[in-house]
Amino acid sequence: MKGALSNSSIRLKAPPFSARVWRAGSLIALLTASLMCSALAAEPKRVLLLLSFGRDFRPWSEYTKNLRTQLNEQSRWPLDIIEYSLVSARSSDENPEGPLAEYLRALFVGHPPDLIIGIGAPATGFVQRHREQLFRNTPLLFTAIEARRVQSSSLTEHDTVVAVHHDFLVLFENILRVLPDTKNIVVLNGVSPNERFWKGEITRETEPLQSRVGITWIDHLSFEETLKYAAELPPNSAIFWYQMLLDSAGVVHEGDTSLRRLYAVANAPIFSHDDAFFGRELVGGPMHSVAVGNGRAAAVAVRLLGGESAGDIKVPPSSFAPAKFDWRLLQRWSISEKNLPPGSEIYFRDPSLWDQYRVQLLAIFAALFAQAALICWLIFEHRRRHLAEIQSRNALTELTYMNRTAAAGQLSASIAHEVSQPLTGIATRASAGLRWLRAETPNLEKAGAAFEQIVIAGHRASDIHHKRSCDVQKGYQ
Repeated sequence: MKGALSNSSIRLKAPPFSARVWRAGSLIALLTASLMCSALAAEPKRVLLLLSFGRDFRPWSEYTKNLRTQLNEQSRWPLDIIEYSLVSARSSDENPEGPLAEYLRALFVGHPPDLIIGIGAPATGFVQRHREQLFRNTPLLFTAIEARRVQSSSLTEHDTVVAVHHDFLVLFENILRVLPDTKNIVVLNGVSPNERFWKGEITRETEPLQSRVGITWIDHLSFEETLKYAAELPPNSAIFWYQMLLDSAGVVHEGDTSLRRLYAVANAPIFSHDDAFFGRELVGGPMHSVAVGNGRAAAVAVRLLGGESAGDIKVPPSSFAPAKFDWRLLQRWSISEKNLPPGSEIYFRDPSLWDQYRVQLLAIFAALFAQAALICWLIFEHRRRHLAEIQSRNALTELTYMNRTAAAGQLSASIAHEVSQPLTGIATRASAGLRWLRAETPNLEKAGAAFEQIVIAGHRASDIHHKRSCDVQKGYQ
């Protein structure tokens, strides 16, 4: 029995060799899988952003900056975002596209990007023309582009679009609503291929307004000539700014310099279609929202990075956001807020005195209210005390009168009682004296004694009256 127990304990302490090998292998496999998952989790997703005109060209520059922010906020993975600009979009020459396509292909030949995002119509056209060279199977997202600029026939199963839709008739009708006396709308636009395309679309869409307002194109002027023209516009004019990337003199205009220069000299209000220009020069109106458009694009980009098929993602084009206006320019051009479309939002309104010093004004009003309440309470208390004093004096006067009346009554009774005795004695003695004098034999001695008693009684009555008079005078004093 002891031998059996000993062997059993030995078998428990030392498992078979195969079991130990299996456990070790399982542990190694788990560690390897964990390391691979960590490596995959740490590896960022590569996103290639193709810009149509460079970082300093609005509105695409605003779309690019906001899109990067939206991607980083919505993505579940770390992102490596790489930007390249399509310089050839500034002219009609397509020769520079070939070397750029070869450069991008060579740059990513070892590790293609996980997603390509084309921003703007020129970038979209570039990618579609060179799709066979540029990562044929890589998901491709087109954004910040109008739906008419997308070649739907060239889209593949790996492509999807988050587009917008321009309605120029709505934009021009907004100008006429806000400025009902407008007689002429001057359209500022460049001469690049993209800008020439939109000249034709704007002309076609605004044709119904030809009888209501004059629409003037000045794209044949250089930008310097355009500035002079804008400074001398007749009354009741308005300016519609679409783009100014390349003027008729072949000068490229970057950033918002051209719009700022136009705003500095123009003698008419400026409107546009995209809120990327909003904030200083534009009056406002219905415009495309950079934040809304990029939010939609970033959501689609995250779905593509997550493995969803681009061909299965269909996003309808977005229209203009609710109208918004710059309060400062409404004041400058004397535009009444009654003319604005219903539901319009007004930005940059100068804060009123109440908005600036609300806390201080509330404190002052509270102090004044407390002071007024205290003054009212003091006045009320003073009046109540004054009335109480009057009532008290009246009551005291009445009480004094009653006391004096009672005292006078008592005094009268006392005087009557005290005087009645001498008077009675006087009457009695006078009667006795008269009898003594009317006797047959007048008794002059007794009559004289009676009259003497009468004199004494009269003096006594006089003393009583004098004494009571003195008492009454002392009481009044």
